[in-house]
Amino acid sequence: MRNKKLFLLVFVLFLLIFLISGLLYGQQPAKKHAAEMQPFPQVNTSISTSEPVEAESNVTANKETTVPRKEWYRNQVVVLSYHHVTKNPTQPFAISPEQFAEHMSFIQEQDLHPISLTEFITFMETGNLPTANAVLLTFDDGYESYYTEAFPIMRSYGFPSVNFVIAGRVRDIAERKRENMTPPLTRQQVKELVATGMSDIGSHTYSLHGQAARNEWGETGPVTAPVYLEDLQRLEAEQEYRDRLYVDFSLSRVGLSEWLNRPVDVLSLPFGYTNEIVQETAKQTGYRYVFHSTPGVVTSKTDHYAITRYDVGVPDMDLTKLHQIFTKAKNTFEGEQS
Repeated sequence: MRNKKLFLLVFVLFLLIFLISGLLYGQQPAKKHAAEMQPFPQVNTSISTSEPVEAESNVTANKETTVPRKEWYRNQVVVLSYHHVTKNPTQPFAISPEQFAEHMSFIQEQDLHPISLTEFITFMETGNLPTANAVLLTFDDGYESYYTEAFPIMRSYGFPSVNFVIAGRVRDIAERKRENMTPPLTRQQVKELVATGMSDIGSHTYSLHGQAARNEWGETGPVTAPVYLEDLQRLEAEQEYRDRLYVDFSLSRVGLSEWLNRPVDVLSLPFGYTNEIVQETAKQTGYRYVFHSTPGVVTSKTDHYAITRYDVGVPDMDLTKLHQIFTKAKNTFEGEQS
């Protein structure tokens, strides 16, 4: 009798273990099936994105910023200026995609770190620049080649940049590709570029980058300078000059700000021409930073309305000359430290 009870007890325990094991085993396929049914996130692989995208190479660069492999300088920025990047360039301020790619490769290999316009402005306002070997990549004129040729190369390295567009030329019309004209960006292209989070837009005036005008000495010059009024046979008066600049600067800044739905308060001067009236008018029309074309390193003490740049988007700017620019910046930094 005792053996029978023991047998029943063992049998019941065995049966319970079997049932519990079966239940646990039976739940596993259900979990697997549930995992397979989870929705997979959709990824937009086009250039246009709703949220800023940070390239992997840029993440790596930022991690290395505090301890650079090679320190050229700190607490200053070298601003580089480009214009047109095109195959078989013939213009004086145009380079090939291959030459531009060499420049970008040089920047990466030399442990130089392009920063965004936002980071640059923060530095100018506060003097805070955690990035060593900082570089600001800028483009003038707002050519379509920035979208088709230059930006894809910079994006592959994770390099941010800013393009100063001629606001009156940025249109989604066929006329922008008329004969003997370098095609400008379209509004759609500009919006796609801004949406990546790696491209900022500034003003290059509304329409003051046209043909050079004659001055009182009969010489041609940029139309941001006082011009000779042919019909009146005289140089424009100072107030006429101020009014002309004011209207153009305002049209560009307000127009760009409205259709980009963000403040545009940086200006690059055509041909780099500047004077006291130009700077005063830029300030009056709401600009906070003005770039020209005088070469030099930028520090937090640099005049916000006279920011220096190096024109490097020219055919004879080889890697040796590019290296000399950063060597000079390094020497300037070391001289200030001594």
